[in-house]
Amino acid sequence: MGGLAADDQVAARVATDFLRRPAVASKAMADDTARHAVNEAQFDQFRQQVQYGQQEAAPQLDQLRRMEHNTQFMDLVAACTQFTVTAGRIVPNLRGEPYDDAERETILRGLARVRASADWIENAVTRGEVDLDEQLQKLLKGTGE
Repeated sequence: MGGLAADDQVAARVATDFLRRPAVASKAMADDTARHAVNEAQFDQFRQQVQYGQQEAAPQLDQLRRMEHNTQFMDLVAACTQFTVTAGRIVPNLRGEPYDDAERETILRGLARVRASADWIENAVTRGEVDLDEQLQKLLKGTGE
């Protein structure tokens, strides 16, 4: 190859100028090799744009994930703190209060749900296991023992 085709930048500029002419573009696209090269170039451009978009979006997505994680962390800490504070306020006042069988059973069922929830949270935090099994679902809904 010689002349204009020897320098890719010059060849690209010339080809671009020629392809802006409808008759030249039509004849160029009639050539299978030229059409294939143009299609490949279009796909390469698309892949580069997608990759660039992903690279540009990655920091924002990471920041969004981190914010969501922080919110979930704070919600869990708040739930644990709220339970502890509420129990600390109520339990000392229970001195000498008799509970009948139905009341005691209601409180014990609630405590079983609290224990199951605490175990579930612990598994989620330590092992990443967030799925509820059927028995736990029933227990948390108050329909199982």
